[in-house]
Parts: sequence; C-alpha cells; structure tokens
Amino acid sequence: MSWKLTDSGALLALAEAGTLSPQQLERATAIAPLSPAREEWLSAADQVLALAGALLLAAGLIFFFAYNWDDLHRFAKLGMALAALAACIGTALAAAPFGTVYRAALLAACLATGALLALIGQTYQTGADVWELFVAWATLMLPFALLSRSSACWSLWLVVANAGLLRYLSESRWARFLGALGEPESLFAIAALNTLVLLAFEFAGDRLLVVPRRHVQRLAGLGVLAPLAFGACVGWWEEEYLGVGAVFVVVAAAFSGAYLRQRRDVPMLALTIFAAIAVASAALARLLAHGADFFAMNLIAVFVIATTAFAGVWLTRLYKEGRGA
Repeated sequence: MSWKLTDSGALLALAEAGTLSPQQLERATAIAPLSPAREEWLSAADQVLALAGALLLAAGLIFFFAYNWDDLHRFAKLGMALAALAACIGTALAAAPFGTVYRAALLAACLATGALLALIGQTYQTGADVWELFVAWATLMLPFALLSRSSACWSLWLVVANAGLLRYLSESRWARFLGALGEPESLFAIAALNTLVLLAFEFAGDRLLVVPRRHVQRLAGLGVLAPLAFGACVGWWEEEYLGVGAVFVVVAAAFSGAYLRQRRDVPMLALTIFAAIAVASAALARLLAHGADFFAMNLIAVFVIATTAFAGVWLTRLYKEGRGA
C-alpha cells in the first residue's frame, strides 16, 4: 500500500491542525511513507514535461512560420504544417491510449490545427472573418478533445469556442462596452454557451475526462459568472441590463447551493462570492455617485476590503474542512 499525494497532504494538514495526534501520524507512516514514491515523482515529471514539450513544439512551429514567412513557398508552408499535424496524430496512434504521451500528442494536434487554419487564411486570403477561423478551429479540434479526454485539450477547446463567439458578437453588433460585452443578448449568449459546457462536464465528466479533475468546470463557471456579473454591474446605471442582474442573482444562488451542499467546490464558491462582491461594490458606487468625494471613495474601499477578507476567511475554513473530511 502507498498513500496518494492528496492523502499524504490531508494527513499532514490534519497533523498540523492538531486533529491527528503524533501517534496516529506515526501509525499512518508505518502503513506507508507519506513522502511521494519514486514512481510518483517520475509520473508527475512525465506529465509536466510532456505538456511543456507539446506546447513548446507547437509554439516553435508557429514562430518558425512567422520568422521565415517571406522565404518559404506556400506549398512548403502547407506541407510542413500538415507534416507537423500528421506527426502529432501518428504519435497519438502509436502511444498507449489515454497515457501521458497520447494526451500530449493530441493537445499538440489541437494547436497544430489552429496553426494550419491560420496559415491557410494568410496564404490564400479567403476573406473569412476572424470568428469563422475560431469556429472552424473549435470544430476541427473537437474530435481530438473527445479522443484525448484531457483537461488541457478541453480547456483549450472552451477558450477557442468562447473566442469565436466573442468575435462573432463583436462583429455582428455595435458594442458600447468592451467589444462583444455591449448588449444584454451578447452577455446571455456567452453565459449560455458556458452553462451548457458546465452542465455537460458536471453530469458526464467521467466520460469526457480520463482523470476526474475540475479544471474545465471551473473555467466554464468563470465563463458563466463573468458576463452576468459585468451586466449586473452595468445594470445599476443602465435599465436595459436589469434583466442580466436578475439572472445573475439566480445563477449565483444556484451556484452557492450546488457547490456548498451538493458538491463542495471551494474555487467555484470563490468565483461566485467575488463576483457578488463586485456587483455589490458597483451598487454602493451607484448609491454614492452624487457624492463622489473622499469619504465615498474610502467607504467603497473599506467595503471591498472587509467583504473580501471575510470571504477569504470563510473559504479557507471550508477548504480545511474539506481536507479534513
């Protein structure tokens, strides 16, 4: 028997808090060493180096084309890009399914797909909008993400999908605030996309991921809360955003209940609380808008400091309770 890294951390945290006596910690150490075994260090190093290698190779390919753009024939550019993509796919086919090399190769394939699409767009000047590039990239990347069942691939896919939606909204409507985040409908569209992804990974995460981590859920949660919180803040000044504020209240309450009672997730609770603090701070600023003097500005600062400090203490307590459970 050997303790997992998370188990070792939990035991040491309990001992540090005084919940676990020195004798109990000694008995746990007698069962198995609390320090990571050699195999665990090698496995962690394999994952880190494989991910770093995939990212560096993909970045090297992109920068190679950028530096030698004028010196390469268009067929040479396309041939090299296709060869890189084929090499990534071939490596994934030769590697053990769902292993570190397999997932790293498919992540590199996702990045190489984007580089190839950008290369085609620059070489032949197809006239396609930027959002079409991102949508095509997300569509072609989707099979690789499904095959890899990797948090890194899914996170990249979610970022690209959001970028495509943002570009589409900013190019199809006149945005008054921060590009695509200018109309309530745009904010609802961004939140809806991320809500669908969040629900998919909450209810089918074991089928979409090899290792049941929660990176994608938290990234999608940020994509839900950020546009709604932004609209809720603007809603204190613009009546047309009041609906966004109402939806934010409902979503924040749902997140708080789900991630506090149903499935304890401290990072998701942190996102929800700090988004609520931002909305409340905007409300206070609106209330004191006619008296924007030294006292009003400091009152808002004190409110932000006090609420974030209280939230930090409460979240830390929840985190410690979760590790001790």
